Amino acid sequence: MKPMQTRALVPDWQAVRDKVETHSWAKRIVEQVKPNTDKWIAVYEDDATRVAGWGHHYFCDRCFASLVFDPEKPHEHRCSGCGEQRVAQEVDDAWCYIYRTSSCSHVFHAAVLYRLYGDPAYLAYIRKVMAFLCDHYGTFEVRTPPTQEGMFSGCDLTDAVADIWLLNGLELIKDELTAEELGTYAAKFFLPQADFLIEKVGCTPNIIIWMKAAAGMIGLFTGERVWCERAAEGVNGIKSKLAAGLLPEGFWYEASFHYHFYCAEGMTYYLAFCKIYGHSFPEMEEALLKMYRYPVRFAFPNGEFPNPSDGWPLLSFANYAGQYEWMRNLYDLAPFRYALSKCYATSAAGAAANASKADAGNVGGLPRLLFGTDWEAAARELPADAPGLPDGKPRFDPGIHFAKLQSGDAALFLKYGFVLRGHSHADAMHTELFLRDEIVSRDISNSGYGSDLFREWQRKAIAHNTVMVDRQNQPNRPAGRMVAFDAEANSCHAAADDVYPGLGFSRKLQLAADGLTDEFAVTPAEGHEGTHTFDWLFHCSGELETELPMEAADAPGEADGYQLMLDTSSCETDGDWEVSWKLPGKTVTLRMEACPGTTVYVFRGYEHRLDRTRWGVMARRTGESAVYRAAFRWTVEGGAR
Repeated sequence: MKPMQTRALVPDWQAVRDKVETHSWAKRIVEQVKPNTDKWIAVYEDDATRVAGWGHHYFCDRCFASLVFDPEKPHEHRCSGCGEQRVAQEVDDAWCYIYRTSSCSHVFHAAVLYRLYGDPAYLAYIRKVMAFLCDHYGTFEVRTPPTQEGMFSGCDLTDAVADIWLLNGLELIKDELTAEELGTYAAKFFLPQADFLIEKVGCTPNIIIWMKAAAGMIGLFTGERVWCERAAEGVNGIKSKLAAGLLPEGFWYEASFHYHFYCAEGMTYYLAFCKIYGHSFPEMEEALLKMYRYPVRFAFPNGEFPNPSDGWPLLSFANYAGQYEWMRNLYDLAPFRYALSKCYATSAAGAAANASKADAGNVGGLPRLLFGTDWEAAARELPADAPGLPDGKPRFDPGIHFAKLQSGDAALFLKYGFVLRGHSHADAMHTELFLRDEIVSRDISNSGYGSDLFREWQRKAIAHNTVMVDRQNQPNRPAGRMVAFDAEANSCHAAADDVYPGLGFSRKLQLAADGLTDEFAVTPAEGHEGTHTFDWLFHCSGELETELPMEAADAPGEADGYQLMLDTSSCETDGDWEVSWKLPGKTVTLRMEACPGTTVYVFRGYEHRLDRTRWGVMARRTGESAVYRAAFRWTVEGGAR
């Protein structure tokens, strides 16, 4: 397998100009990027006395939607959801982080625009940013969570990200800079940054990889390749982190599609520099090939991803279009073309997945402009048996404890265990359900880490399709095991011990095109007998309908998320019972097998923002153990397919 070799990041600028002239999507990208960059350049004036903070504070403290960043208003922060203004020092600090990192990413934008249009104002901006950083390096003040402090942007991670975009931009226009300028940038900023990034430890593994990748890129750009060696080797080097964190089939062990891609991103830019400068790093190269192939196998048919653990909501290939453009520019492989075709899909399903982007018309941004083409057409030309393409078959990955069943237009994702606790949610045996063109029962992931909604709801078991015991959040993160997996029958049986002290979970699932059978058991280990309260949970989009005699009820618990349940009602039943969710063009019906003494609750639960809710159902039972036998059936306009 031979990569596309280049000695320049963008070898043919005329070809890029031709795209703008001939393709509407390329023209739209420029029409978005150029005015924004021009405006930024016109108002840019950083202040070294500003304190840079933690980006996760840039959220509303009322509804937890993101705040609207205005580069000309360092003390005005309006909520994008409820419209309220938030006033707090930590928010001003977060604004400074956004401002300073944006000034660095705009160096890349300015470099691209200079190559397209030749306007010297873009070079002047790049020189201005670099002069500011060089003149004040070592004097910047930051205010972030302990151990995460950076040197200029806020956090150590955001320093690394900012460094990489500075380097990507400078690489495009380095022949316009004098040797003296390049020497100043190296001596006063980049080499001190490399030293800082190599020495900094004590943060999460994906952050360490970003920092080492940035240091390696600095080594290549400055010609000081000792930093490449230091970035790769040692207990905190990239080789060590990949050996510990990249699982056999190619998924990153933090068990989040967001953090999988995020870990890969910094290395992707480093790999591009390795190709430019002729530096061999085969361990990182092979890791990235596996990491970018992996999501193709577990994505839902419309290009959206399951979303377990921490990350961000509503993720699809479109969220990572830029990364796939960079990687495909290095290796032109079938799964990368397939992923890119999903990024820019114009079908109804693709449009629904891409709707999670703020501006779906400009998905991919400058990387698409530089490296991309009409990927939907390119994907249609792929042979059906090309290696790495989706095959529609059930699969499971014992390394990360993921399983996926698929039948017709229905697909089910199961997370049945844990590799490590960091970034995990309390969601053993959690499922997500996809029907035809959307995930109808999805993992909501989370909003900003600084929010109460994240701590009290999104990360708790109650916000997932799982079971809680004795009104308490799942305390443990056990490794799961696949007891049985039958691809022909489209079924699986997974188990995990000690989810609660002395209590194990098991879940048997079988998917058909028009329904799902689901048996969820909670069983005590020997010597742990005793009476417990069990709460089985399921959340789904759509309006809920039921003939059960529901009556308004108090929240069925006081903590661990129960206190946040809305519009709660309940009834007691000894027989079979049924509820349905009506969605546009679809109906999902749950029928639960009888168990004497069951209390059924229905409620509204939050999604990733306080202004968005969905209906959930909870089945409460008491005893030494519990077995919940459920059957889901669905209809889709035109019939189940």
